[in-house]
Amino acid sequence: MAKSIQFLSFLVWLIRCFLYPWVYLGFRLIYGNQKFRLPPITNQLLLQPATVIAKRIRTREITAYNVVRAYIDRIHAIQPYLNVYVDERFSPAIAEAQEIDRVLDSVLRGQRSLPDGWTEERAPFLGVPFAIKESMEFVGFHNSTGIVARKDYICTRTATSVENMLKAGGILLCNTNVSEGCMWFESRNSLYGTTNNPYDLTRIVGGSSGGAGCIVSAAGVPFAIGADIGGSIRLPSFMNGIFGHKTTPNIVPNDGQYPPHKEFHQKYLLSTGPMCRYACDLQPMLKVLAGSQNIERLLHIDIPVNLSKLRYFYIDELDAYFVNKVEHDQKAAHRRVVEHFENKFKIHVTRLRLTRLRHAVSLWSAMMVDGQLSSRDFSLTLCDRTSYLNGYHELLRKFLFRSTHTLPAIGLAILEAIPNKHNKHFHKLAHKFFDEVQSLLGDDGVLFLPTFPVSAPVHAWPAVLNTFDYIYCGIINALGLPSTQCPLGLDRQHLPLGIQCIGGRGRDQLPLAVAQEIEQAMGGWVPPSLTSVV
Repeated sequence: MAKSIQFLSFLVWLIRCFLYPWVYLGFRLIYGNQKFRLPPITNQLLLQPATVIAKRIRTREITAYNVVRAYIDRIHAIQPYLNVYVDERFSPAIAEAQEIDRVLDSVLRGQRSLPDGWTEERAPFLGVPFAIKESMEFVGFHNSTGIVARKDYICTRTATSVENMLKAGGILLCNTNVSEGCMWFESRNSLYGTTNNPYDLTRIVGGSSGGAGCIVSAAGVPFAIGADIGGSIRLPSFMNGIFGHKTTPNIVPNDGQYPPHKEFHQKYLLSTGPMCRYACDLQPMLKVLAGSQNIERLLHIDIPVNLSKLRYFYIDELDAYFVNKVEHDQKAAHRRVVEHFENKFKIHVTRLRLTRLRHAVSLWSAMMVDGQLSSRDFSLTLCDRTSYLNGYHELLRKFLFRSTHTLPAIGLAILEAIPNKHNKHFHKLAHKFFDEVQSLLGDDGVLFLPTFPVSAPVHAWPAVLNTFDYIYCGIINALGLPSTQCPLGLDRQHLPLGIQCIGGRGRDQLPLAVAQEIEQAMGGWVPPSLTSVV
């Protein structure tokens, strides 16, 4: 088996080496240079953390109406460039903001008391706008997940995580574009088209929460709710230069999302979580999204973390089959993070070589099918769970320009139906690997790991040259560990750099605290457009 995998890995590498210069030249000719195209940010409200905005609304320094109006204007300005949202509720959002202002002004004048549900503890994001991904249910919104067979599906209920944020005072503005079926890391589908990267319109935004990451980075909303089964929060956060947290599984409710996920996905792989520009918003968002009952599963979430008392590890390269190496600018940024912690806290960050990572792609894949020889769940999903998609037939239709499915979705439908006799072996190995890593991290360990080996690729590039690079994030899903993607500034191409901070299961507060330290040291989110605030 090992020799076969090595041969296939070498073959993939050889094909990449041959295709790289030709594909690069072709995409440059097609797309040209489309950097720095976004309109400038002209309103100071667009540059403040969500928690700061909420406090300023409460103290009546600013009005919820002005905040919501500013973000709606910004979305209108960026939409022609980015193609980021699907459904909007701008008029209801303005009405909700005006009602919040009316009540808070009455309270300030002593004409009434503050409603019980509007206390700072219960509604920490009162008046703050946000976005969700299109795969999450909200009454009246589409929930197609970019699948043509579901193009007319309108939600009649709201996902629990979204409902939790609404109860916390958040004002939903829109839902955002995703990859087809939420199983690829470019947000493109036949219903809503392609979402562009705010730093360079020729680049991808990641997926599947790509629209969510994009709209946050472009200052269209202060934060968004994403979901992650193989990197779907962290990859878009990385490619759009923001923070994104994959929670410990079973902390934030995953209901009300399409495609539906099985129990073992919920237990090990899938996590719904926060995406934002400022690290200070991560923990308050996580507590709201989880709800009062679930957040109790995260021990010590409110206890300050002493970063000097933690044990730190890093992996600078994922030496896995089929996976690209980390490029120079990414490695240099990661090294600066390691050196910062070593110098500031007078500790040693241990470099790791975990041999099981060699099979990272196989480990994640085996966990996705729970050790079965094969699965056709995704083929069923692409047909709205009424029939199975014939991947080979659909591939022929694609070449004849008659298919409504994206090439990555068709490829996955073909791959998942091929029996893999090694899945049971890798499924057991994944559980052993979890025990190994959990024992290593314990209650006070943090692991630094690249989020992705290269900066945001050009549109359609991943299908050719980065097919398996999602596994830098996906392997953490297979292990069921919490992970925070942190922005590290921009590379020489003015594209975002980033790194993952990983903690032990149930120790989400550790990577969240480390993220705030990294933000202070490395600068955090860098606006993708000029700022001309008066």
